[in-house]
Amino acid sequence: MLRVTQVHPPLQIVTGKGGVGKSTVAAALAVAASRRGKQVLAIELSESAGLSGLLGVARGEPGAIVPVARGLAHSWFDGEAALAEFIVRNVPFGARLKPFFGHPLYRAFVSAGPGVRELMAIGKVRDELLGLSTGAPPWDLVVVDAGASGHALQLLGMPAATARTFASGLAHREATKVAATLEDPNTTAVHVVARPEVMPLEEAGETIERLRERNLPVGRLVVNQCWAVPPNGASQVIDTLSLTDPLGQSLRAAAERALGWSAVQEQGVARLEARVRKPALRLPRLLGPAFGRAEVDQLSELIAGEVTS
Repeated sequence: MLRVTQVHPPLQIVTGKGGVGKSTVAAALAVAASRRGKQVLAIELSESAGLSGLLGVARGEPGAIVPVARGLAHSWFDGEAALAEFIVRNVPFGARLKPFFGHPLYRAFVSAGPGVRELMAIGKVRDELLGLSTGAPPWDLVVVDAGASGHALQLLGMPAATARTFASGLAHREATKVAATLEDPNTTAVHVVARPEVMPLEEAGETIERLRERNLPVGRLVVNQCWAVPPNGASQVIDTLSLTDPLGQSLRAAAERALGWSAVQEQGVARLEARVRKPALRLPRLLGPAFGRAEVDQLSELIAGEVTS
C-alpha cells in the first residue's frame, strides 16, 4: 500500500544520488525550521563535511553539538564513537572499557563487524531525537544528511536487519527500537533528492521503491537545480528572431537549446512522478560564482512549509 507522509515528523532524513544537492536540501530544511522558531539539530552521517560547510561552521569531534545560529546546531556522527558511547551507557562496567576504545583492536572490530557502524550511527540519531543522552528531548526537529542513496538505504535498513538476525538480547532490543522509530511515519520522513537528469531521476525512483519495500516512510520527492519553465508563447517569440543577423542567429540557437532542455526536464520529472505516484517539489537552479550560506537561505524560503510546519 502506498504510504504518504501527511504530517511534519520530527526526524527528517535526506538522501539521493551523489552530486544532486542532498546537503543543500538538508541545510535549507534546517534553516527554514529554525527561522520559524523550532530548535533544530542538523546531523551529517558522512566524512564529507558538506553540511557543516553550507551552514558555515567547522565540525567538532564526533557527537559534539556545535551552535550555528539561534535555534540551530550541527553535529556529525561516527559509528566508532557512537558504539563507544553505547557501551559506556548500556553495558555493565562499560566505563572501565574507555581505555580500550583507542586501541587498534577496537577499531578493527568496528570495521570488520558487518553493519556495526551504520547501526550505531543511526541509533545515535534516535538518541538525539528522544534526548536519551541528555535526559530530555532538546530538539523539535532533527534533520539528517544521510549521504548517497546506497549508503542511506544500508544505514536505514540495518536496524530491522539486526532485529531479525538476533532473536533476543541487547542487540535485538535496541535494533527493534530504532527500527520502530524509522518505520513510524509520524516520527520519520525520508526525503529523496534528484536533479532533472536521466540518471539522478532513475536512481530517485529506485530509492523510493526500495524505501517502500522496507516499510520506511517516504517524505518529499525533491527535484533540485530545475531550469525555469518557459512561458507560453516562447516558441513563437523565438521564431521572430532574425536568421540573417549574426546576433539574432546566436540568440535563437541558444533559446532553442533552452527550450529543448526544458522539454527534456519536464518529460523526465513527469515520468518519475507517475512512477512513484508522488508530486515533485522543484527547487530552482541558482546561478552565481559560488554556492554558500546565502544560497541556502534563499532555498530555505522556497522550501519552508513544504516539509516543515
